[in-house]
Amino acid sequence: MKPYNYLTYILDEIRKMGVFPETEEMDKLLPWSKDLPDEVRTKYKK
Repeated sequence: MKPYNYLTYILDEIRKMGVFPETEEMDKLLPWSKDLPDEVRTKYKK
């Protein structure tokens, strides 16, 4: 996980959600969510 990219992403997304976002919307922003874009993930070398 790239902390700066992750935090920037979730703060931008939360701002778009409005005052009272649904639980399902917030679940998509958790660090283990598969809905996160690749730019916030660390790529592992094999």
